Amino acid sequence: LLRKELTRKLFGWVSYTLSKALEKPDADTPIRPFAFDQPHILTAIAVYKLPYGWQIGGRFRLVSGNPWTPITDGIFEAKDSEYLPIEGATNSDRLPAFHQLDLRVDKNWTFKYVAANLYLDVQNVYNARNVEGYNYSYNFQQRNRIAGLPIIPSLGLRLSF
Repeated sequence: LLRKELTRKLFGWVSYTLSKALEKPDADTPIRPFAFDQPHILTAIAVYKLPYGWQIGGRFRLVSGNPWTPITDGIFEAKDSEYLPIEGATNSDRLPAFHQLDLRVDKNWTFKYVAANLYLDVQNVYNARNVEGYNYSYNFQQRNRIAGLPIIPSLGLRLSF
């Protein structure tokens, strides 16, 4: 983590995490990535203080995609008239990297007994369509991406006594 006040009004930080989460469920199973293994996590934050209690800030995140178990094919089960998935090795593939930019504008007031913070927060500003998983066709021959959340604006008021 590197944190730096660049000027009296501008500060920020950059953090990077390098990790590895592995599992070995039993003696017969080879070591594999744990379901929430994210080897690389990069976060950059900047905040600029404006006059009259206003400030604007942003956060950018870039994270390795989670491991997942791909479906390699489908087989027709005549008895039940349905296709069954044929899975690859557990957690042998990885979703694409996740990236997102969030922006926030704050206004602070300080009164005798109360501090107030009014904010507008916009998550996923550029509407990144991060992959959360896949939907497969009935016979498991084609797949479509399941996209994460779209742009999410929120307006809030925080009071501190």
